[in-house]
Amino acid sequence: MLDFLYTAVSWVLLRWHSLFTAIGINPDSGLNWSLSIVFLVITARLLLFRVFIRQVHYQRRMQEMQPKLTEIRNKYKNDKAEQQRQMMKFQQEEGFNPITGCLPMFLQFPIFIALFHVLRHLSNSVVAAQLYQKNPAAVTPEQLHQLSLYSFTPAETSSAALAKLFGAPLAGSLHDSAVHIRLLGGDVASTRTVTLILVLISASATFFTQVLVRRAATVTPEGTAATVQRLMFVGIPISVLFSGFFFPLGVCLYWFTSNTWTMAQQLYINKFHPHAKSDEVAEVGAVGKTLAPKPGAKPQRRSAIDLSKDASGPSASDSGADSVNGSEPASNSAPKPGARPNRPGSPKPGNRPNNRPSQSKKRR
Repeated sequence: MLDFLYTAVSWVLLRWHSLFTAIGINPDSGLNWSLSIVFLVITARLLLFRVFIRQVHYQRRMQEMQPKLTEIRNKYKNDKAEQQRQMMKFQQEEGFNPITGCLPMFLQFPIFIALFHVLRHLSNSVVAAQLYQKNPAAVTPEQLHQLSLYSFTPAETSSAALAKLFGAPLAGSLHDSAVHIRLLGGDVASTRTVTLILVLISASATFFTQVLVRRAATVTPEGTAATVQRLMFVGIPISVLFSGFFFPLGVCLYWFTSNTWTMAQQLYINKFHPHAKSDEVAEVGAVGKTLAPKPGAKPQRRSAIDLSKDASGPSASDSGADSVNGSEPASNSAPKPGARPNRPGSPKPGNRPNNRPSQSKKRR
């Protein structure tokens, strides 16, 4: 039923294998097949990079929505049906789609399953592969068909089934018996050691990725979200560690590359696309509250000169001149709001203007 998926993944794997063969790497070496698996992961992750960015936006959007969701939970805590309706309504109003956060995992899972199936197929074809390498003419039609599945030629299937990385066959796993590991042409101790190291590194990379995600969070989750986060923080690395004992070495190599890539992506996002920090938001909010007028008061417009004076403060020469001349500060001589400005030399209201000539004019 999923043969088309197995064929597609095998085709990408074989294209990388052909490329590394063209640049001079032995086609039957474990290095060639290991690099092919690594670049299969890189190909998939590059295609899914934009989806990963959307997942990051989803996580940040979810963090921003947590206070409102918590308020809805507390308001309708006695009516679960109404609580769900209000939460769905709020998410629809905000244009929030929970499926977006799960897309990278869903899209990677078929590739993982396909590679697992192909490697298990290689492990089961080891007898036919050994026979084909010794004497291709002795292979039965059934064995030849077994060696020709999923875009592989019989020669490529035989090469991949017997490929080894540091003495450990790529088709072998930790739970395989010593007899089966030797049948694959591998060393038992090397298989156990190499596979265990890859599994431990994969679990560690997954754990540190969870740490980076928690550090990038700006809002502390509450309630069910906090419980789910704690379970994921511990559960995902443990599941990687446990599953590594049953997967072939090639799948563990795929997992190691994928988890390392995810950790590097999270480091890149945290460094070059950081989220607004809570203390910065609080500082901006405090400035806004300080500059805002009081409730019911009319906003007071201030000129650029007043703002520059406030920023630089009164100069020493101005203060000295005011003290010598005995004049009041300029702010006290300014008219009150709604009053007419006082012109220099103009008479006070009710007084007649002084039109008499000066003493010097009389003497003339």
